[in-house]
Amino acid sequence: MNGQNYEQEINLGKVFYRIFRDWRKIFVAALLVAVVVGAGNFAAKRIKTANPEYTRKAEENYMRELAAFQATGETLLREIANLEETRAEREGYNADSILMKINPYREYNASLQLYVATDYQIMPELTYQDIDLSNRILRSYITYMVNGDMYQYILEHLSEPVELRYLKEVLTIAPDYDNRMVTLNVREVDAQGCEEILALALEGILAKRPGIVAAIGEHELNTVNQAVYEAVNLELDEWQKANIQYVSELSIKLQEKGEEYVRWERSVEPQKEYTSVRIIKDSIKKFILAFLVGAVLAAAFIAFRYIMSDKLEDAGELKNRFGIRVIAQIPKVHKKRVWVGFDRLFARMGGLTLYERDALTLKRVAAQSVKAELKALAISSGMAGKITKEESVINGEGDVDMGQRVKEKVIAFTGNVAEREMKELLAEMKWENSYTIKCLPNILGNPSAVSEVMSADYVVLVEKQEESCYTQITRELEALFAWNKKVLGFIVIGVDAVA
Repeated sequence: MNGQNYEQEINLGKVFYRIFRDWRKIFVAALLVAVVVGAGNFAAKRIKTANPEYTRKAEENYMRELAAFQATGETLLREIANLEETRAEREGYNADSILMKINPYREYNASLQLYVATDYQIMPELTYQDIDLSNRILRSYITYMVNGDMYQYILEHLSEPVELRYLKEVLTIAPDYDNRMVTLNVREVDAQGCEEILALALEGILAKRPGIVAAIGEHELNTVNQAVYEAVNLELDEWQKANIQYVSELSIKLQEKGEEYVRWERSVEPQKEYTSVRIIKDSIKKFILAFLVGAVLAAAFIAFRYIMSDKLEDAGELKNRFGIRVIAQIPKVHKKRVWVGFDRLFARMGGLTLYERDALTLKRVAAQSVKAELKALAISSGMAGKITKEESVINGEGDVDMGQRVKEKVIAFTGNVAEREMKELLAEMKWENSYTIKCLPNILGNPSAVSEVMSADYVVLVEKQEESCYTQITRELEALFAWNKKVLGFIVIGVDAVA
C-alpha cells in the first residue's frame, strides 16, 4: 500500500466535469441569489420613492444630468463643425496659395528699388529754407502700395486670376524713409511670374505719379537695383511641411471627435430612477447580474470542494493510491429527471464510459470477476494437487472442477457503505451456493464485524463514490493487512455514468 506517499494530481478536465455535472445545484444557487438581490433592490427603491423629499431631489438630479448630457452632445457637434470648417479652409489655402506651389529648392525672387528725387537744395545764405517734400512724396507712394490700390491694379491686369491674400504673401514692400527709398520683393514659382507681378506693380506706381505731382509737387521716381534670381529657401520648406501636417492633425482630431460623438449617441441618456418602469428594469438588471455572479461563485465552490475533498471522487484513484485493483465500478442509477439531455452531454464531455442501464450487468460481471480471482488464487497456491476424490468433481472431459473446494472459502464484503446498500448489491450479483458470502458492516465502527472478518478467507471492500473517505479506506486497509487478510480488491458503487 503506497497511500502515504501518494500525491494526487489535479485533472482540470475532471474539475470542469464536476462543475457541469452539478449544473442543477448551480442553477438553483444562482437563482436564489438573483431572487434575493433583485427583490431586495426592488423593495429598497420602492421604499425610497415613497418619500416625497427623495423624489424631489431625484428629479433635480435627473434634470442636471440630462442638461449635462445634452450639453456634451452640443459641444461635440460645435467642435466637429469648427474642425471641418478649419480643415476645409486650410485645404483650400494649400491648394490655391502661391507659396505652397513654390519649390523651396528653386524659389524665384525679384526685387526693385524706387528712389524719390526732388530739386530741393539747402541755401545756407538764406534764413528761410524751402520745405523738403521728399518724405511726403515717398509716404504717398507707400500709402498707395499698402492700402490695396496697387494690389488691386495688379489683380486686374494679371494673366491668371489670383486672390488678394495670396498676392500679398508673395509681394512685399519695405520702405526706407531715411534714404527716400522703397523696395518691392516678389516670390514666384518661376521667373516669368516674378517679372509679371513686378512689372504690373511698377506700372501701377507710375500711373499714380501724376496725381502725386499735382497734389504735392514735382519729383522724379527712379528705378534702381532691379533683379530676378533663384534661391533655396529651407524656411519655406519647413513652413510648407507644417501646413500639410496641420491638415493631417485636423483630420485626426476630426475623426476622434466623430468617434466620441458616436459613443455619446450610443450612450444611455440619463433617466428617472424613481419611476416604476425604471425600478423594474433596474431590478431585472440586478437579477441577471446576481444570477451570473451566483453561478460563478457556486461553480467555484464546487470546484474548490472537489479539489480539497478527501472523499472518493474517482474509482481510478484507488489503484494509484493503494495499489489494489478495482474489481468493478457500479453506476449510480438516477430517477427520472428533467433536462436529462444536459446530463448526457456533460457526461460524454467528461469522458465517462459507463452507462446507467448497464448497472445490473456490471454487478453480475463483478461476481464473475471475484469467482475468477478465487479460482486463479487456488491454482497459483497449488490447492488443486491437494484435492481428494471426495472433494472434487470430475467433469466429462476429465478436468478437475474446483467448485467443491472453493465452496469452503468465505468472502467478507465490508466497507464504508450502508448495510442496506451492501445487501442489495450482493443480492443482484447472483452468487451461487458454492460460495459463503458475508455482508459485514464497517470494521472501524462495529466490533462484531471484526470477528466476522477474522473468520473470512478473503475480503472485498465496497466503497461509495462521494461518501467513502480516503482516510477511512486507509485505516481499513491498515487493519486488514495487520490481520493478514487477503484483499481481493474494491467494488465502487454510485459511480457517475451516462444517463
